[in-house]
Amino acid sequence: MQSLSVSLKVSSFGLLLLFLTLESFAQRIDLTADLLLVDSVTRQKVHEPGKRPYIFKNQPKTLRNCNPVSLIYGGTLYVYQNFISQHLSADCLYDPGCSDFSRQAVKEYGLIKGGLLSFDRLSRCNRIAATDLDPGMISKKTHRFGDSVKRYQ
Repeated sequence: MQSLSVSLKVSSFGLLLLFLTLESFAQRIDLTADLLLVDSVTRQKVHEPGKRPYIFKNQPKTLRNCNPVSLIYGGTLYVYQNFISQHLSADCLYDPGCSDFSRQAVKEYGLIKGGLLSFDRLSRCNRIAATDLDPGMISKKTHRFGDSVKRYQ
């Protein structure tokens, strides 16, 4: 019985010694470079203060913006931009952002062409599609690719 307790003490002491020696070979983690990178990225982001307006605000009441499909689309986009998008950590590759592009496209070209342009933009808004983009098109101010609605006339 006593030899068992002695061998247990020796083996536990050996394990402790092993862990202490392995700890000296472990990698030291230096977080300062990571924290500086995170700080520089957060300073680059352009935040839009306040709520974004409804898509058909201050426009005359016409069939184009009063039909049920337009009202549902505009309401859904308004809820997404003001309540859901703020809680997602995703960052769009393009300037203006995808939801702003969608709002501008529908306002400019109507629900059908604007919806198709929005669908096209959403299908291109991922890191895989970014490999085809020209690095010379990156804006120095926003660090995003410029893709205006005016390009699609």
